[in-house]
Amino acid sequence: MRIKINFRKLREYMRNNNWDEKDLAEKMGVAYVTVYRVLRKKREPGNEFIAKLLNAFEGATFDELFYLETNVTKREQKEERDESVTSFQS
Repeated sequence: MRIKINFRKLREYMRNNNWDEKDLAEKMGVAYVTVYRVLRKKREPGNEFIAKLLNAFEGATFDELFYLETNVTKREQKEERDESVTSFQS
């Protein structure tokens, strides 16, 4: 299961605040390149990104800006399994 951004709702919040991607990065306190990569799906939003995004938009809820993707490929399932096994071996 992966957390995905509701891009339609995010763009709506950005439009309502008259923010572009650089403004969003500044309000979140992250580098512009981080926002750029997440919005273009070159990087998954991590916990810190999610928290900062929610804090940037007063009144926004997790359920508005994010959703859980349950359609994970077999390769992703194997990678997640391998990662969890490795973390317990350390």
